[in-house]
Amino acid sequence: MNNLVYGNQDPAKLAASVEEIVRKDTGSATPLPYRLLDTTDGAATASSVLADIGHALGSGQMTPLLTVELDLPGAGQASLQARLIRQGVGAYCGALTYVFRLTKPVAGEVGFEEHKTFGTPKFTGDPTAATRLNAAKDLAKRTDKVLRSETEMGSITVKTPRLFRLAPADGGSLLILATLPRLTSMGMSATTDAREVLDIAAAVEAAL
Repeated sequence: MNNLVYGNQDPAKLAASVEEIVRKDTGSATPLPYRLLDTTDGAATASSVLADIGHALGSGQMTPLLTVELDLPGAGQASLQARLIRQGVGAYCGALTYVFRLTKPVAGEVGFEEHKTFGTPKFTGDPTAATRLNAAKDLAKRTDKVLRSETEMGSITVKTPRLFRLAPADGGSLLILATLPRLTSMGMSATTDAREVLDIAAAVEAAL
């Protein structure tokens, strides 16, 4: 079972498991290159396990273990940083940060409104770019659906700010999307929705 919730803190095993999920999500026929960032020694002590349980039930504080940075398939430069959080003697996947280098430029930054109970959020910021993105069919609706600020990872409720940021950059623009994974198959598996995020990034560039 690979549902991005793990009973170990071995960086090599965790990174390989995350790569397996992302490769499946993108439909890549070959393994995705990846790197380990911010790796700790992965050791868990009795006191740290108790502290983690307290954080999960109370304050919600998280202890980062490492970040896995993966190169995503496609013609452009795209990567995913998956943050692994230590929990007891195991770990789970938290924030997913996608970074795309687009060839089309923007004059200023573009953001995205928070989720609404009624209606669809809109792209905001640079008037020209935001107008073009809002005019693209279903782009705002798809973006709102894929950007999660809360998810259930087994018995753990994970919360993190979602993010859409499009900004000027040398040679074009930089697109950053931050979301969370979601469990599938009754919690037996999980997805990063990487294929949908790749399609959204392509739609953003096409609309500019």
